Amino acid sequence: MKKQNFSLLPALFLAAAFLTSCEIINPEEPVPAYLHIPSVSVQTAADEGSASSNISEAWVSVNGSFVGAYSLPATVPVLEEGVSEVVVQAGVKDNGLGNSPDIYPFFANFETQADLGPNTTDTIRPVFRYSDNTKFAFIEDFNEGTQIFSEIRRGSLSQMSSVDEDAFEGRSLRIELDTSAAIVEAATFERYADLTGPFTTSVYLEVDYKSDVPVTFGIIGFDNAGTIGNGQAIFLSGFNASGEWKKIYFNLSAAVVESGLDEYQIVFQALIPIENGQFVRNEAVVLMDNIKLLHF
Repeated sequence: MKKQNFSLLPALFLAAAFLTSCEIINPEEPVPAYLHIPSVSVQTAADEGSASSNISEAWVSVNGSFVGAYSLPATVPVLEEGVSEVVVQAGVKDNGLGNSPDIYPFFANFETQADLGPNTTDTIRPVFRYSDNTKFAFIEDFNEGTQIFSEIRRGSLSQMSSVDEDAFEGRSLRIELDTSAAIVEAATFERYADLTGPFTTSVYLEVDYKSDVPVTFGIIGFDNAGTIGNGQAIFLSGFNASGEWKKIYFNLSAAVVESGLDEYQIVFQALIPIENGQFVRNEAVVLMDNIKLLHF
């Protein structure tokens, strides 16, 4: 009997070694904690205009390590325990395109703490504010008697008015189009300089809109010598028709930097499209509000 028991020892050792090696190869997976972000909001100071926003992603870091970018609302798994530093950055879709999400450079990071533990969920609701170094070249909410898009390049100023009917907030810009006056192209009456600095290249245009037809935005550049770029509109991006109010963030950075000019106007073009030689509709209304030109 003793001889038989002794002969089993190698097999037992082998089995134990195999089990140990399996634990090394397939270790027990850690159980994450979760950060739930059901919504975000924006708060603005009195001189920063509307707090309307369209933040679509949360870029999350915990204890200095980037966790990931998540579409909102989001539940974020985190492999950390204990009281942890949580940083959330606001993500938007540049030019309204789903394939170009990016961190919005003008919102300061939202920072908080969370006590994390395996399989526990902490809920946070980030509140974003414009960073202290954000510069507003203009804020147009159309609540005053005059508005800055008064240099009419095509169409008529009579097609544009400030209205409270169906407005987004307070009053909004209303543009009326029909087959006899199917286009309006208007630029800011002022030119804006110093939109980029030696170390910063972020220039964005925020727009709230509701529209029967597409609208395209762009820039008109000028150099101080008066030799290049003067008066030529470069249309960059726009929004499509929408039956409900939406917000869009136009990234003008590359166009401004590449043109290298000294001053810029912002220009838009609203028109009734033509298909197969015919207008797609007889009448159209465009509503816009809270247009902001931001830079560093």
